[in-house]
Parts: sequence; structure tokens; C-alpha cells
Amino acid sequence: MHQRTDSGYQTSQNGSHPEKSKVKGGNDRLPELIPEDVGSGLHRKSVQNRTLAVWSTLALTAVFAFYQNFYRLHSSTRAAALGLVFPGAGYVACGNWLGTGLFILTVLTQPLVLFAWFGAGGILFVILHWALSILGAYLAAGDTLFEPAGYTTIALLASTFLCFRHNATRATNAGHARRRRRNAYLPTTLARLASTASPASAPGSRELSLPALRSLQYIVETSLKDVADYADIDTVDQFQTAARRYKLYERMYVLATYLTVYAPSCRAHVAEAYRRLIAKSLLPPSIGFWRWEKLWGHFSPRECDPVARDNIMVTGFLLQGVALYTGVTGDSRYTRPGSLTFQVTRDKAYSYDLHSMDAAVVAQWARNPWCLFPCEPNWIYTMCNLQGRLGQAVYDRVFGTGRARDTAARFEESLDRNFTEADGSILTIRSELTGFTIPGICGALNTLAMAMLTRGHLDHVSRRCYAMFREENVRLDEETGELELVGLVGADKIDPGNYRPSEGFLYGQLGVLAGEFGDEAVREACVKHLLKTAGAVTLPSGAVRLRRESGSDLVHSLFTRAQFIGKDDWKNTIMQGPPKTALDGPVLSSVPYPGVLVAKARSHTSSDLDLVLYPSDQSGPFEIGVEKLRPKGQYQIGSEMVTADDKGCVRFTAEVKGRTQIKIIPVE
Repeated sequence: MHQRTDSGYQTSQNGSHPEKSKVKGGNDRLPELIPEDVGSGLHRKSVQNRTLAVWSTLALTAVFAFYQNFYRLHSSTRAAALGLVFPGAGYVACGNWLGTGLFILTVLTQPLVLFAWFGAGGILFVILHWALSILGAYLAAGDTLFEPAGYTTIALLASTFLCFRHNATRATNAGHARRRRRNAYLPTTLARLASTASPASAPGSRELSLPALRSLQYIVETSLKDVADYADIDTVDQFQTAARRYKLYERMYVLATYLTVYAPSCRAHVAEAYRRLIAKSLLPPSIGFWRWEKLWGHFSPRECDPVARDNIMVTGFLLQGVALYTGVTGDSRYTRPGSLTFQVTRDKAYSYDLHSMDAAVVAQWARNPWCLFPCEPNWIYTMCNLQGRLGQAVYDRVFGTGRARDTAARFEESLDRNFTEADGSILTIRSELTGFTIPGICGALNTLAMAMLTRGHLDHVSRRCYAMFREENVRLDEETGELELVGLVGADKIDPGNYRPSEGFLYGQLGVLAGEFGDEAVREACVKHLLKTAGAVTLPSGAVRLRRESGSDLVHSLFTRAQFIGKDDWKNTIMQGPPKTALDGPVLSSVPYPGVLVAKARSHTSSDLDLVLYPSDQSGPFEIGVEKLRPKGQYQIGSEMVTADDKGCVRFTAEVKGRTQIKIIPVE
């Protein structure tokens, strides 16, 4: 973790942010307050200025070529030259109906081209669109041109630049004012949230409720299907937020939280489901999109390594998922060379492991002048980079390394200065090439997501973001428990898992964060709201899922986690992991599924095992397998005595009827 000082950013020694830090003048300042220098990044400004300088030079050169008299140019060549001012500018010079029609067509298709650029990294489409408009002007021009076209197009371009500059200045000034208002209420809001928060539960004191277990059951049983079966993962495209890979990653995080908090001593079918999620994420239906983004973003028709350059929208998420699995299970299989093989196409596979994938991610943070690096070629998404930082925090914890510290100060400084607006809102996206962002993609949803993605490793930012969302966007009727979200714009009202109009994702995300911060009234209200508005369906197996037409798989995963998350659960999952007693002690190695659901599996002393089981359908006797016992050791299970074999394993039959608690206690 890092704290701001007068000279910049420095690494904290204890890994946690202090309650207060010193600022100029010796005054105490809450670390959650928005720094005054947010949005002031010099690198951002230099890249933007370079972009404007190159474009302006190109435009002036085009106008000079259009009007110069040194060389006699054909009218078609002059019109084509003017096309360098901006896409379609050459048609203005044509001065005929064909040119007018093509100009309108160019303007109308421009948003689609820009969407393909930022949505799938396709800068090739931008180049082709512009080049085709130049060629079109060359072909559409007659013998006579519209001579004022040079002055007209340069005036249009200059007016556009000035308009954007004016709007940016207004937004910055308004942002400074909003930052001051936010800093005024943050101390009070933070204090109120802290005073009303439910306390964190004692480790090992909780078990999963049956409703939450049924929602989790859906994730587990559908994840256990064949690795080539994606039927239960709703998919719209493979380039943006509705891609199936994000559904797989989110499921991993749900299982990791469940295993860490409730069942750190459970392996059985839950660990197998986790491994299948990892396997699914490495196959062409999940990762095959990268061959196309390499083609039209990096101009690489053959090489499509998904790890070596960019693509933190895969490596950041998967680093987190695999590191969490390794830490919560103690299973080191993904550290073996070639254990993570990315099958991009049928013929192209790239072999990595957890260590080499992490090294590639850390190296890109180190060498990129923004520190943050792109998802799609050219486009840097803050969310994806923060997912990677969560994964790096887990990796460092599991393997005892300090790789995150090498870039931590630079990362936070760049996040503040290059990727945060003047009002303290963290940006969603910025172009690595041009330095510009796309305004207004989403508002409150982004603030809420940042609270989740900075939890633990940038905890002061997490607390700040949650407090801002809670103050500005949440209206809770304490008498009725009804919850209303206000101030939503744009993508806030869209389910990113299927692009349908819905606030379900936002309520799910809020439910998870409210539970994480001990804001129980809000958490419960979010769960009730989702059940009321989306509805739930019970499958023949007993598993429960939110109605598919009302919420994507992402929403169901959030709904599931919102039901069982408690104060500091996610922070502890990332920064601490399961207790050593659970990792070193006996584990539930096998239970039949379908058959048995695990609400709790935990070793409190490294020698015992505390289980709470439910039947998934019919009650009855089920065979239970336990490993990592003392070889030849004797254990009491209820009224029976059992003896472990020479490998420390035992199998026994238990009657599972309703809530069934089983304690395995060593006999000295």
C-alpha cells in the first residue's frame, strides 16, 4: 500500500494505509480524501499535445498542398490531398452531389469505426476508413473543385479542437468544484459508515445459508460440465464485457471467496469446478478473439501470443483467478511449465504457467510509460489493470515475493494523475496512442467497480469510492428497507453481461460491496431487489439461478456472492487467504455430487475438521472422503471411531439429512 507525501508516493512498510497522513503545512489529512493533483499527469498532457501537433501538421500540410502553385496538380490529386485534414475532408473539395453523398456516408460510418477501434482494438479500421475517404475523394472529384474547401475544412477542424478544449476546460473547472464538495462530505460519510458497519465475524464462525448454497450450486454444477461445453455461459460477443471469459473469471472469484471464508478445507467437486473454469478460459471459445485483435490492432497476421504484449483483459483477470486457486487450495499444478496453455486457435497454442504469466504482466507495468498497459491494442482500461493488481497482491502473498512493490508507487501515481478526473472519479479508459479518453461511458457503475477493484491493495481508494457512491447514489428507506439508486447515466443502466437495459448488475455489485464494508441494510436490500425484479428459477437439481432473461451470468455471480459476503471477506481473500490451520489440516477430499452440498469445511486446529453438509436433493447415506489426516491416527466422528490409513486418508458413510454437522476430532 502507498501513502502520499509532499514529494510524491512511497511504499508503506506495513502494507496498510494509515488512518491519517501528513500533507503540506503539517495538517493531518485523511488518506481517503481526493488529492488536489488528480488529473494533472504530465505524460497524459505530452501525449495529447503530440497527437494534436501531428494532426495539425498533417492538416496544414494538406491545405498547403491544396493551394500551392509550385507544382500543377490534377484536381483529383488536390481533393485527395485535402482528405488528410480529417476523414471525408476531400469530399468537401469535390463540390458535387457524389462528393456530398460520400461525405455524409463517411460521417455516418465514423462512429461505427471508432467503436470498432475502442471496442476491439481495431486501429486498422480507422486507417482504412480514412484511406478510403481519400481514395473516394480522388475518384469523385471533377475538373472543377470547390476552392474555399481548404479554408472550410481547416476551420472545421480548428473549431472542433477548440470546442473540445472549451468543454474540457469547463469539465475540469466543474470537476475541481465537485472534488471540493466531495472532500467536504467524505470525513462525515466515512465516519458514519464505520460507526454503523456490522463487525467482521470471527474466523471459522460462519456457514453458508441454504439459499446462498443453492445459488452457489448452480455455479458449481454448470462449471463441472465438460470443458468444451459453454451452453450455460451467455455470450453476445468476444470483444467487450459480454464475452464469455468474463463470466468464467467472475465465477472463479465467487468460488475463491466461498472457499476462503466458508470452506478452506474443501477440495472435492468445488476445486474440480474451479479447475474446469480455468481450463475453459484457455480454449478458443474464450481466447480465440485475440488472433483478430492482433491482426487489426498490432498488424500481426501470424503471431497471436495473448500474454507477451497488451491483453491485460485476459492476463490480469486470469492471474487473479489462478493465484487465488493456488492460494486457497495449496495446489501448485499451475506453477509447472506449460500448465497454462492458451489455445488461441486450433493451430496456435502458447504455453505459460502462473510464474511466467505473472512475470509478463509485471514487466509490462514496468516498461510502459503509463505504467498501466492496454487491454485491446492501444486502449488502456483501468478496471483490467486493477484486476491485475489484485492478482499480483495474491501472487506476492502466496509465493512470498514483492513484485507489486516494484511498480506500486508508479502505478498509484499514474492512476491518480493520468487516469483520474478532476472530481476524483477514476476513468474507465484512455488511449495509449493519443492520450485521450472517451467521456461519459459510465458514471456511478465505474465508481462502484473501482471500490471493489482497489480493495486491499489500495484500500484508501476503495473506501473513498464506496463512500462517494453511498453518499451520491444510494437512497435507503430505513423503515421499509427499500433501496433506490439515483444519478445513474449511460452504461450504469445496462447489464454488461448481455447489453440489455437493466440495473441488475449495479444492484449485484452494490450488494457485494455493501457486504464487504459491513453495510448490511444495503446488502440485504440489494439481494431482495434482485429477487423481486429479476426473479429466480429452481432447476431440477435444486440449484437456483436468477431468471436468464432478467440477468446475465455476471449478475447471477454477483447475486450469489452478495448473499454470503461479510465485512472484509474480499479484502481477506486477497490479502490474507485461508488461515494456516486450514491449509495444513485435514481436507474434505470427496463427497458425491449430485448428492451433497458443503456449507462449511474448516480445520480450526490443523488436526480437526468441522463440516456442515446439506443434501442437494434426497436425504440419505453418502460416502465421505477425508485426506491429510495423521497416518494411522484415530479420529472420532460422532459416536464412531475411525482409523486413517497409512496415507492419512479415511472414508466413511454419513447420513445427510437437512443441515448435517460432522466433526472429525483426533483422539490422542
